[in-house]
Amino acid sequence: MLRLTGGKLWKNSSYFTQTLLPDFVAEHPDQTAAWDVVFDARGHLSEPHTGHRVDLGGIGVRRYIQDWKETFSATLDGLSIDTACPTRGPSNRYRFALFIEKEGFDQLLSHARIAERFDIAIMSTKGMSTTAARQLVDRLSTQGVTILVAHDLDKSGFEITHTLQSDSRRYQFDIAPNVIDLGLRLEDVMDLGLESEAVDYDGKVDPQFSLRECGATMDECAFLVRRKSYDGRYSGERVELNAMDSRQFIAWLEGKLQVAGVQKYVPDESTIDLAYRRAWRRAQVQQAIDRALADLDTEEPALPDDLASQVQIAIEGTDEAWDAAVWRLAYARRSKGEAA
Repeated sequence: MLRLTGGKLWKNSSYFTQTLLPDFVAEHPDQTAAWDVVFDARGHLSEPHTGHRVDLGGIGVRRYIQDWKETFSATLDGLSIDTACPTRGPSNRYRFALFIEKEGFDQLLSHARIAERFDIAIMSTKGMSTTAARQLVDRLSTQGVTILVAHDLDKSGFEITHTLQSDSRRYQFDIAPNVIDLGLRLEDVMDLGLESEAVDYDGKVDPQFSLRECGATMDECAFLVRRKSYDGRYSGERVELNAMDSRQFIAWLEGKLQVAGVQKYVPDESTIDLAYRRAWRRAQVQQAIDRALADLDTEEPALPDDLASQVQIAIEGTDEAWDAAVWRLAYARRSKGEAA
């Protein structure tokens, strides 16, 4: 688009996303039939009592509507206990964390099951890494987690990677973080034939000084900073991660993760032994549940008089859900040995 317009594009991206793109899709239905155009989440919905949180983006809303359940059954088929070990944090769960310098890739990474297939935590920030992000990197590093950084091929990308592992006035690391720069690097851009875009730098200090300090090669500096104008300002080229289409990005990322040695995580033997003993006991409980279900009295219970009124009275002025009140009423009656 920059080449087609001589470097003169519309001022705000919303003109493209809200006007040109929808108009094009409407006017070319055959050409765009296979397109899946989604927008980043710009908010969320939280359901009462269920804990479900829905990101208000294209894919999140679509999946939420598809998963609506309006009815349920009184039968207990398939009743099962949770088999996963209750972990929170990196211990016994992951040894790598992927830091992406910008948001907007969540849905794509979720669709490709990157976190689950590689047993890797995924984090991102809007722009320069925050103090909170560095604090998390610091704490993860003390737990032996390696931080992998995927960033644009531009000055900000190199500076973000540098900030995630370097002390500053605002934050000093307890230990030196193990940070690996995945790129996007100039070699990747050349191999993939990615499009670049023009960039102008603020100020009159040569950006190459910062780039070299942050780990850019000489060739990358020459690509990112190409010209100095008559007024002393610098300009060059840059390439964003989203210069890759979805398939390219996932293939590129998977290759980078494999080179970095990311693999499925298995804890030490003592943890595995503990998990097996836990699983054995839970298997006993599950088998008891299965036997109870097989012997369950299928006779319909006699419902209490004015059940709806009892439920209404039970939850009025409380934070309890109606089905929790139904459970309490049924459980209390069963505990007293009353007839079904």
